[in-house]
Amino acid sequence: MKKTFKKVGLLLSNIAMILLLGCDTTELSVVPSPNALNPEQASVDFFLNQIQQQVAEIHSGEEDRNENGLSQFGMQPVRMLNGGGPTYRELNDPDDFDRVWDNVYARALIDIRTMNPIAEEAGQYTHIAIGQIMEAYMMMSMVDFFGDVPYSEAVSGGEGILNPIVDSGASIYAAADQLLLDAISNLNREEIALPTNDLYYGGDESKWIKAANTMRLKLYLQTRLANEEGFGASASTSTINSLISGGQLILESEDDLQFQWATSNAAPDSRHPYFAANFDGQGPSSDFYMCNYFMNLLANQYNEADPRIRYYFYRQVGDFSDADVVTKECVTEISRPSWWGGDLPYCLVPNINGIDGLWGRNHLDNDGIPPDEQFRTVFGVYPVGGPFDDNSFRNVSGSAAVTEGLAGAGISPFLMSSYTYFMLAESSLTLGTTGDARTYLENGIRASINKVMSFGSSLADGSGYVPTTEAIDSHIDNILSAYDAGSDTDKLRIIVEQYFIALWGNGIEAYNTYRRTGQPDNLTPGFFLEDTGTFLRSNWYSQTASDNNTNITQKAAPDTPVFWDTNSSGFVD
Repeated sequence: MKKTFKKVGLLLSNIAMILLLGCDTTELSVVPSPNALNPEQASVDFFLNQIQQQVAEIHSGEEDRNENGLSQFGMQPVRMLNGGGPTYRELNDPDDFDRVWDNVYARALIDIRTMNPIAEEAGQYTHIAIGQIMEAYMMMSMVDFFGDVPYSEAVSGGEGILNPIVDSGASIYAAADQLLLDAISNLNREEIALPTNDLYYGGDESKWIKAANTMRLKLYLQTRLANEEGFGASASTSTINSLISGGQLILESEDDLQFQWATSNAAPDSRHPYFAANFDGQGPSSDFYMCNYFMNLLANQYNEADPRIRYYFYRQVGDFSDADVVTKECVTEISRPSWWGGDLPYCLVPNINGIDGLWGRNHLDNDGIPPDEQFRTVFGVYPVGGPFDDNSFRNVSGSAAVTEGLAGAGISPFLMSSYTYFMLAESSLTLGTTGDARTYLENGIRASINKVMSFGSSLADGSGYVPTTEAIDSHIDNILSAYDAGSDTDKLRIIVEQYFIALWGNGIEAYNTYRRTGQPDNLTPGFFLEDTGTFLRSNWYSQTASDNNTNITQKAAPDTPVFWDTNSSGFVD
């Protein structure tokens, strides 16, 4: 379907980039080709499918483009994946964000703008609603990562606007909220035809309504600290309570908002982008080192390893006896740096609960890439469609690895039922909204474990390593016991830690939650430097956008808080 619509997509994308970014003089003399579709002739279903795939790529990246989606950018600063460094300023470069901006402004937004009048004329209101939900998600995410960005004048080159202004993050959030409300209205309208191939929910309008409401929950939890009109604790409390009482949230796994990737490794590559980066060619990409902090969180936080650990990670080795100064330089160091606490995993993740062989990197380690492909821990079956860790300790590098696990048939997890429960737990604890935070916490953990085990069951069943009901209950009891014994700060830390674990594969919500709550407050420090600079309260603007749009001025540093982040300087590091 993407291939069928290729000509229209390329034409629209190229025109959009010219009109978005601006230039000194632009003269277009376009003669319609009888061999190419124009927008009026294109299928609304093709538009919708293109938009849905583009949003998945904005979330999870694209194969052969360094896989740089927003989730990867979000997982690195919060220690789910290793990021470069050695300071936050050097974690990313402005041109790393060019493709995300291209996907948002030159592809997805222009496709939505082109689809809507055709769908409106045909009475296809569910197509419009899905586009509105996708647009709200994209633009909220752009604010979350970059702050004030173009929106009201974006993709308006046809009106002579070649340098769109940047709008305030608060105004874009308000527009996103209205989009979600409008989408719910459109989903309740009588229409001529439903989408023939909805890639997320198969045209089920009731599920899209739950997704829109859950996105509003995310929006109002995100803005609970904001000082802008229409946002803040009072607005968040009343709206979240209304959403809870409405009973139309994602609370069951069958309602999860996710994009399903496939297994083709031919053009176009339909596999999860992270799978392609970890299991093709010469071995795991240097862009994907697991972070020791996150692996240790699952392996050693409680008296037993987390039940999801074998589904999240695949260990290629069972021990580190072959590690040396070449493959891992820090094994030769007698003492750790003075700024590292004694209980933090420094060089290697310790084997406390019987999980040895977890080989990653520490936060902001930008050292060269050693010949460690055969040691490195890689992605497991959830969510990227890799192998289940059954203690086989195989080397999964090279071209033969394309058939490993589910062969890349993973998912992009946008909004899972477990996420809803963790958001409600935070809201209950911090705002006093309806419901018990402890109950929400337990429901979130169970929903996540059930989702992960179900997703990987075809590989895990019969391995001898499927977590038992007793083991799961024992693990959850340990978490709840720690929660019961803790202060409010401890309780919030535990909620966010468990949310982080459930968020594996979705760095967008992890990055947002860390800046909003300051939790977990026990993250490992930088590897090489004690002073790593100000945390990424936002990110660089795209290099192409700042170079070509006179209304975008590149930031002096990627440390400007977004509008909803009203926490003090140094709140997170």
